[in-house]
Amino acid sequence: MTAPPALADIVVLDLSHALAGPFASTMLGDYGAEIIKIEPLDGEISRHWGPPFYADEAAYFVNLNRNKKSVALDLKHPEGKAIFFRLLEHADVVLENLRVGTVAKLGIDYARASARQPRIVYCSVSGFGQDGPYRDRAALDLVVQAESGMISVTGEPGGRGVRAGVSIADITAGMYAAFGILAALHARERTGHGQFLDVSMLEGQLGILSGMIGAYLADGIVPGPLGTAYGALLPYQTFRTGTRDIAVGIGSDKLWRTFCPLVGLPDLADDPRFVNNAARNANRPALIAVLQDALLAKRYEEWEAILMPAGIPIGAINTIDQVVAHPQVRARGAIVECTHPVAGAVETVGPPVRMSETPGSIRRPAPLLGEHTADVLRERLGLSDAEIAALAAAGVIRN
Repeated sequence: MTAPPALADIVVLDLSHALAGPFASTMLGDYGAEIIKIEPLDGEISRHWGPPFYADEAAYFVNLNRNKKSVALDLKHPEGKAIFFRLLEHADVVLENLRVGTVAKLGIDYARASARQPRIVYCSVSGFGQDGPYRDRAALDLVVQAESGMISVTGEPGGRGVRAGVSIADITAGMYAAFGILAALHARERTGHGQFLDVSMLEGQLGILSGMIGAYLADGIVPGPLGTAYGALLPYQTFRTGTRDIAVGIGSDKLWRTFCPLVGLPDLADDPRFVNNAARNANRPALIAVLQDALLAKRYEEWEAILMPAGIPIGAINTIDQVVAHPQVRARGAIVECTHPVAGAVETVGPPVRMSETPGSIRRPAPLLGEHTADVLRERLGLSDAEIAALAAAGVIRN
């Protein structure tokens, strides 16, 4: 007998848009939570982010919003707000990442929600948090990467900082939100009541920068960009070879002594300038120049055949098309397929956490706008077809 998904008993009212909030609800939905995505009548903003598009459906939205039901509802309308509170009675979680103060203006904030449903876990994701001097600032991923210090440590040495290639401030906040929601649901099992979660993109970035922040607080040296290198270990970066670039990570002095003869530099292992990691760091420029010259002498494929059998951590610099076709990615089934009503068969990245008893899955494609409005109102609230039609005619819902 197949076990139900891990979160099959959890219902989430998802008011979020763009990336941070939807990333969190997708994580929950992949492991079985019922995600009721409440959208404005004209749809949430990422439905229009493109190209690319599948007909009128943005690939961005289709990729991000699987395992969700779309309810198009005007929360500014008194009847729309009433429907929200009726749905709340059957929900475990409210997730929102609207601008700070918006849910209070709409009258659906945590204070009002918890008064109606004390067991509700209410998660608000924002750029800078619900209080403090920056609370009202608009915050897109780029802005938070800049303000948090992430851009200052990303890029090549001596160059201008660059944005991380993915929207890491949004994604990190989404991950922390999903984690916080699960922690709050677990706590509710003991306490019997929910709580409010204040998740900020800024503090999510501080979380993943904690090593650099800790180093600065320890020695007072402001970290800067190192390209592909890493300040705490050496060598730990990419190098050019006779063909493609190679990533080399030497994580210990023992591995260093194994590595040196393999690249034709046996004397480096006991050279006082490079004998341990601290010494190598102190003499970084000289060492990197020597290693770069040595690694240019052979093709990547030759170095792979020499270094991998010896246990040296190396990797190729793959492009996205190479990753999609990667033998390990394919062997693990990490790219999965689902059928979308407009896009047809769509390949996407599957749930990353493998669970032996209650695995995640993609059970439904990203919804069309308002696709499930009537179904949810009928099944959750017991509304008749005539009542649903009247709400649509009054501009309260779209279905």
